[in-house]
Amino acid sequence: MKAILGLLAIIVLTQAGFVQKYPLNYSNKRNIMSIMTEVESKLQTRNPLDTIKGILNSFKSEVAQEQGTHDEVYNAQKTECDSEIDYRSKEVQDANSILTSANGILKTAKIIKGKTSATLDATEEILNTATRHIEMINSARKEDTQSYNRAAVSFNDAINAIDDSIDLATALAKGQVSLAQVAELSTKLLKSALATKLIQEFKQPMAALAAITQEEEAGAAERLVQLLQTLRTAVETAWTDYTTQNQLGLQQFMNQKDLYNATQERLDKAKSRLVAKLEATEGVISVQTAVAQAATNRRSRNQNLLEDANDLCHSFDVEYETVTAGRRQELVLINELERLATRRAAEQQI
Repeated sequence: MKAILGLLAIIVLTQAGFVQKYPLNYSNKRNIMSIMTEVESKLQTRNPLDTIKGILNSFKSEVAQEQGTHDEVYNAQKTECDSEIDYRSKEVQDANSILTSANGILKTAKIIKGKTSATLDATEEILNTATRHIEMINSARKEDTQSYNRAAVSFNDAINAIDDSIDLATALAKGQVSLAQVAELSTKLLKSALATKLIQEFKQPMAALAAITQEEEAGAAERLVQLLQTLRTAVETAWTDYTTQNQLGLQQFMNQKDLYNATQERLDKAKSRLVAKLEATEGVISVQTAVAQAATNRRSRNQNLLEDANDLCHSFDVEYETVTAGRRQELVLINELERLATRRAAEQQI
């Protein structure tokens, strides 16, 4: 009997290591070595078997009560663990969903930004070209206006010079003009011919004027007057044609300017829309970048908490299984002790 009890004591000491590794606050009140010592003492003093079994049953009840309490604690811990793991898993999944959505929007927004920027650059280039064209046609029209004004002076001077020559020719018929006056008017007519570019029209009247002298007959002067009047009509016609062409040019200028102004206005509006779109896209990128960062932080934080929860809950499982296994071993030892005590009591009665 003592040898068997010694073997049981070794097993008990080994099992006690597990109990101390995962101690419970109320387990210190129970000591299986004391129970074994007490049973041995009762057997030596030939106490009734029922007394010994009562001691052992009390121990069993204490173990069962302790296991029941531990079951309740473990079940509560498991419920909390399952809830926490489920919550953190959903938080990670939700953060992943938000991050995926934000990254998708970011990718699309960046593509839109690139295309919008390229379109804006092209629009600005076309707008600058249109602006340069408007400046060029304005400059050309300014030069045309200046040219027209110069031509008006030249044609007016030509008419005046022709009128003066007609007066001169009339005076020549009366012998009232000097050769100096003829030379002066010849010079004016030459300048007018060059200024109006009507050299061919001026050629015959100028030649006739240059050939006239004071001694010539009145018939030559009259023919000169006719030539000068014909010249005057030609100059007036040329001026009318020039004015008509200028009006046509002005109308073309106005049409072209209106076209370029309309194009410029359309491009300005397009540029404003593109700038607004670019700003809106940059706003989307800014917001979604912040959303993606927040989702990344949220995922990382909840992933860490999920891992911590898994580790903690696993430790709860290990502790529960280990301590429960220790209690089962205690019950095995108590049952073996009860069997030995029963046999010992039977031997004592022989």
